[in-house]
Order: sequence, then structure tokens, then C-alpha cells
Amino acid sequence: MNLGAYHHRRRGVRRALCVVPLALLQTLLPGCGKKGPPLAPLVRVPQRVEQLAARRLGSVVYLELKVPDTNQDGSSPADIVRVEIYGHTGDPGSTANFLKNGTLVAALPVRRPPEPPSDGKARAPGADRPAKPAAPGEAGIDQGSTVVVTEMLVPALMTPAAAVDAARPRAAPDAPAIAPPLLGPPRSEVPGRSYLAVSYNHKGQRSAPSVRVMVPVVAAPQPPAAPLLSYTESRFVLSWQPPAAVRHLVQAPAAAGVLPSVPYVDVLPASSYNVYEVDRGKPLPPVAGTALPPPGLRLPAPINEQPLAAAAFEDPRFAFGVERCYVVRTVDTFGRGQAVESDPSVVACATPRDTFPPAAPTGLQAVAGEGAISLIWEPNPEVDLAGYVVLRGIAPGGKLERLTREPIKETTYSDTTAKPGVRYVYVIVAVDTAVPPNLSAPSNKAEEIAR
Repeated sequence: MNLGAYHHRRRGVRRALCVVPLALLQTLLPGCGKKGPPLAPLVRVPQRVEQLAARRLGSVVYLELKVPDTNQDGSSPADIVRVEIYGHTGDPGSTANFLKNGTLVAALPVRRPPEPPSDGKARAPGADRPAKPAAPGEAGIDQGSTVVVTEMLVPALMTPAAAVDAARPRAAPDAPAIAPPLLGPPRSEVPGRSYLAVSYNHKGQRSAPSVRVMVPVVAAPQPPAAPLLSYTESRFVLSWQPPAAVRHLVQAPAAAGVLPSVPYVDVLPASSYNVYEVDRGKPLPPVAGTALPPPGLRLPAPINEQPLAAAAFEDPRFAFGVERCYVVRTVDTFGRGQAVESDPSVVACATPRDTFPPAAPTGLQAVAGEGAISLIWEPNPEVDLAGYVVLRGIAPGGKLERLTREPIKETTYSDTTAKPGVRYVYVIVAVDTAVPPNLSAPSNKAEEIAR
């Protein structure tokens, strides 16, 4: 082979090696550089309502919840336009049947959160930017806020509905009844009304349901009689007469020399009581019928930590001149800790006045000196003590007259006006800061002859 033919063949091989990879890449990557179909937009579903609580006071059910402020994937703010609360009396079955057959208690619109302003300025990730207010006139509640709605339990809502899940197995026929021991009413399951909440995004997609809460739908107990309200120097004291139909214990507490009995069945506990502080000039909150709950409405909470077994209560939140008003509700408890409270008692109000005098000073002693008689006594413990007044008379039965025009703070006093050779008698009176001031009883008497 001559040299020219050799170089010609090498150039042909190199040209083929350059062409083959290009053809191979075009075969393997036919769509490179071309636009595909558009992706579906990301849709976020709001987080479920995590906090839902219910209390039944008389015929009114108070429902408190916290509006979600995040989505199920943890992003925020939440894509949420409303929260709906449903109620169902009896066995609600599945969530789908609950929402289908339950009663819509409230549909709460949720306001869009403020958006950062689009001022065109670049900011570092996570940097704060001024809030842009929501659209003017937009009604609704804020994300992350706590709201309370109410429902009036009319008779139609207190009637349990039949179970709605047909797929559930039917209960076995009732067994022959056996007469229970005569030990009072046994504890049993009571019919209840359940509640749940769900939230929706702007596309109408529903969040996971909240936890279900329930209140009994039995008749509410009777309220107590009007409480008697008095006060001491440091606390309010309430007492009341239990209602006639109050639920009692099966037996009274065991007395000395009497063995306690033990029931063979679980029995319903005795009625107890809750004490609530109320505002005399504040109207009662509205019950349902409103699109938005009134601002500031909260789940009613008693001031006692636990229901009271005795018909009495003391409130140490006390200040002279500050009025407090109270109502009392009877509490009946059923299985699983479910409770129903009565309507409120008559309101009892009191504005305490300081009519309590200080204690009489103690330990008064008198010592005669050259041109004066010195007095000393023990200090009083009252925090509202204004001081002491020194009184002097001529022994044995002279009238006591004030030596100090204004109360003095010290627990010593020097009487420089005493005349030599005269026997004097002294007492000390404590004075507080009340208007008008309260005077204590006189201290012990101390007698001494001036030199």
C-alpha cells in the first residue's frame, strides 16, 4: 500500500468515529432540548384541628378549637379558607357518615394571613420583611387563633340517631334481664352528642378530621339555691343549699364503730359543684346563630381546680373595695369522666369594706426617767397598719386622752410633758389605713410616777 492510500483510509476512520457518537446521542436522547407537558400545580391540604374541647353548661355546649396555621406537609401559612364543626347525637360511625348525617354547628371563615409586600428588593433567605395587611373588609378569623362557638341543645338534637354504618355487625339479642342488687343506680353508658372539626383549602379539599369530643345528652341537674356570700379579712366565703334532686352517695360515710360497706357494682358518684366568677355588667355570650363568634369569648372555666364535694368554697383572690360576683353550678358525672353542669344559680356579689380593726398592741412598759417617762411596746403584724396612738390618764381612774395627734410609726415614745410626782397610766391603740380608719382595742395598761 502506498503512503497516499494509507493516509486516505485513516482520515475516513477518524471521520466515522466523529459521526457515530453524535448519531448515538441523538438516538438515546430524542427529547433533549424539547419542552414536555406542564406539571400539575402543588396543592397543600391544611393540617387537622389538633385542639378541640367541649363543655356542657345547662342546655348550651361550648366548643373551643385552635385554627390550624400550617399544612399537612409542615409548610406555612396554611392554605385554609374555613373550618367546619359538626355534631352528631348517638353513634356517628365513620368520618364520612359523621359529616353526611351530622349537624353543621358552625362554618368559620378563615382570613388570609398578611403577605410580604412586593417592593422588588432582594432579601436574604429568612430575613424579615414588613407585613402586608389582608384585603380590606375581609371577614374571618385568623390562622393560629383560638375561637369558641356554642350550640343550644334543643330536644331534637338530644335524641340519639340510629347507627349509620350498615357494615357494622348487629348487636346480639338482649340476654334475659337479671335483677341487680339493691345498691343504687349502676353506672352505665349514657347517650352522648359527639363533635368533630375539619378544615378546607381553597380547592375544597378537606383536612383529616380532628379528635372527637362528646358531651352527655341526659337532662341537666338542678342548680343550687342562691349562694350566701360573705368575707373575712383575706377571702370571700360562699355557701349554698344543694338542690332538692341532688345525687347523693349510696351510703353516708362510715361512722365510729360502723364498718363501711362495699358495693358489688360500680355506682354513679354524688353530685358536686363548680363556682364561676361572672361580671355583673357584662351580658351573657350569644348562643349560636352567628357567622363569627364574638371576640374574647372563651371556654367557661370554674375558679375551683376540682369539682367541690361540699356546698362551700373560699376564694383567696381578695382586695378591699373590689367587687366580685359568683354563680354556682351543680355537676353530675357519668362514665369516662363525662360531666353535665346545671344552669347557673342566682348571682351573688359583694364589695368588701375594711371594717376589721388591728389587734391590740402588747407588751407595753413604762420607765420613769429625769424629766420624762419612756414607753415601749411590741410591734403589730398587720400589713395595713398606719401607726399607733398614745393615750394617757392620771391614775387611778383619770380619763385617757391622746398624747399624739397623728399615728406614730415607732414602737417607742417619750412623754416629756409628765409632771414630777404625778402617777400616770398609759395605753396604746393601733390604727390601720382604712377610710375611715379602724382602731384596735387598747393595749395593756402601764403606770409610772414622773420624776
